[in-house]
This record gives sequence, C-alpha cells and structure tokens, in this order.
Amino acid sequence: MRICMFTDSFLPRVSGVSFAVINQANELVKRGHEVTIFRPRPMKDAGGDALNEMHPEARIHDLPISIPTRKFPDLNIAVPSFFPAYQTVREFRPELIHVHTEWGCGWEGLLQSRIRNVPVIGTFHTFYAEPGYLRHFYMPDTRLTKEMMWKYSITFFNRCNAVISPSRTVKRFLMLKGLKWEPTVISNGIREPELRADEEIAALREQYGIRDTFNFIYIGRVSGEKSLDVAVEAFRQVYLKHKHARFVIVGDGSANRELDRLIPRAGIESAVVRVGRVTHDRLIADNIPRLGDAFITASKTENQPVSLLEAMAFGLPIIGPRSRGIPELVEHGVNGYLFRPDDAGRMAGLMNALVEDRALMDSMRQGAAEKVRPHAISNVAERLETIYRNAIDTADASGRTAAK
Repeated sequence: MRICMFTDSFLPRVSGVSFAVINQANELVKRGHEVTIFRPRPMKDAGGDALNEMHPEARIHDLPISIPTRKFPDLNIAVPSFFPAYQTVREFRPELIHVHTEWGCGWEGLLQSRIRNVPVIGTFHTFYAEPGYLRHFYMPDTRLTKEMMWKYSITFFNRCNAVISPSRTVKRFLMLKGLKWEPTVISNGIREPELRADEEIAALREQYGIRDTFNFIYIGRVSGEKSLDVAVEAFRQVYLKHKHARFVIVGDGSANRELDRLIPRAGIESAVVRVGRVTHDRLIADNIPRLGDAFITASKTENQPVSLLEAMAFGLPIIGPRSRGIPELVEHGVNGYLFRPDDAGRMAGLMNALVEDRALMDSMRQGAAEKVRPHAISNVAERLETIYRNAIDTADASGRTAAK
C-alpha cells in the first residue's frame, strides 16, 4: 500500500505522538509498504531528535507554511496551503491517508484525501479539552471552552472514513461526545528494545551517582499538564522516610523554570537527578529508562503514553493515576499501582511500598514485561494493515469518501 501520514506533532517535536508515528511508519515500510509523512516545516534553530530513527525508505515532506507556538519552541502548527502538498501527493499516488492530529496538517490531509478521492483514517491522540492543554494555548478553563474544543475535535474526526483510538477510555469519550463511527482500538505500539548488559547499566547509573539507590524515574515533557508538582510532593514524602531514594527526571519543556523552583522548595534538591533532554534513539539504545527502578507519573491527561509503554518494555513497574488511559496499561498490584488523581499522599504510600519490598518489585517487573507484549509494533502494524485494507476496499468514489 501507498500511505500518506499527516501530523503536526513530529520530530524535532518530542512527544508520544511523534514516536507513535515514527514506530508505525517504520514498521509499515519494513512490511513492504510505501510511506510519506507530512509535517510542519521546523524552525531552522529547532533542536531535538534528528531523523536518524526513520527508516531510510520512509519519506518526509515539510509543509512550507507553519506558525511557531510561544510556549513550545519545538512545536509548529502547519497552515494548510494545498498546492505544495498537492504536487507531492499527486506524484506519490496514495491509496490511503492517515491523519494523526486535528490541526493544520490534519486538515491538509483531509483536503488531499478529497482531491485524490481516497479514504482517510484518523487517530485521536490528545485530550485538548483538558485544563492543562487549554492553559498551554492561553484559553480559559471554562465549560464552554471545553465543549468548543470537543466539538472541534469531533467535527474533524467525523470527516474521516474510520477512527482509531489508542485506548478503550478514549473510544468511550469519543462516542459520548458525538463521534459518528465506532472507533477501532489500536495501540500506539512500541518496538522491542535491545537490553544492555547489567554491568553497562550499573556503570551508567554510576555516572549519575545513583548506582546503589532506589530510583524513581519520570520520562517525558516538563510541562504543566504532566502534574509534576504532584510527583515532586509525593517524592518529598518518600524521601523523608527513605534517604536512599532518588527521583530521576528525563526531559525538559515549558515548565523547566517552575520545576527548578519547586524542587528546592521541597527540600529534595540533593535527591533529584535532572538528566535533561535525551534524543529518543539514545534513550532506547542506551536503556536510559533503566536508570530507574520504577516509573512514576501524576499526569491526568494521558491517552496511551509511549514513555510508559517503553518503561514497561524495560521491566519497570508503573505508579500512575487512575485516569484516562493509564488504568488500561497498569493493573493494580500486578505491574504497578494506581492512585486517585492529585493524591500525592497515596502516591507516596505506593512508592514506599515498592522501596520496602524487593520481592514485590521482582513480581511487578515480570508483570510489566507480560503486560506490554500485546503492544509490540509488529502487532500494531498488522492491525493497521487490516483497517487500511478495509477502508480501501469499501471506499466509494461517489459515496462517503467524496461526500463528507
């Protein structure tokens, strides 16, 4: 199949959406398909990951007109411009278009699907109506604003021939909010990492001064919607009881300064290790998640976080809130623990339980490895092939594809 993917979130933007697109595109190319990815043109000085994670046969096309966002230097929003993409799409002759965001690139994908008269699949990744995301885009956290954001997203995805949801929770939300088509639940998927020798990991931990400590790790954006203030408070309570505990934070973002102020105020600066931004290829190749003994997150906005799946693939138990898609990945007491959102005290109690019980840790490591197996990218690609073929086979040039 010849597949075009359109996404506003892509390298150098570091996000779960970016790496979901990369993993899926790479696996589809390996299976013999042709894939072209359309993204916003990055700023010339944009840092972040290079494209060396992409399969050499996958193509990248930059949409020429994009608007930088003030709060996210690595995030540009594309402005649909039709003609630059039209020429590339016409030459590529896609059989199907897959849109991963409902912003400029997504609308460009919808437009090109109508012109080429090919089906379009949409994946819903992000709860933009959540207060954390509304603040990022300088929008008021009101009922009206939330309803408008949901209406916007639903309007977009109702123009697709089929919709993919990475979690059952999101599927229920989309149906409740008015989606016409029942979404198909397909994981974002991850590639199986190659595990480094234990001796290498011990040396890596030694570099950060955390070889003989119990390390909680967070990997992801440092931004308001990730509720790192709750995680910091939970760790503060753990550190009062266990002085050999450490909190490793991998990533950066718009809330860096706020986090830099929060850590000293909590009195835990000597127990926090800020690794900073790490390119994704190095994150996986160097087994950076194994700096931690357990992965923690307090984020209430997650659909299906790739960083959490990757942590599980490295055998880390997970502690996270009972919110959105996280309970579908974490079975309480099996591969981690769940707590009520924003309850730092309960989160700290569960963290203490892991520190104090090595047998429990070993059991949960095994549970994490078993729980993540269905999310292997090979399984995901197989399911994508099925939904793609069904859309292509059922698309009618004079029917739904052209009429919506």
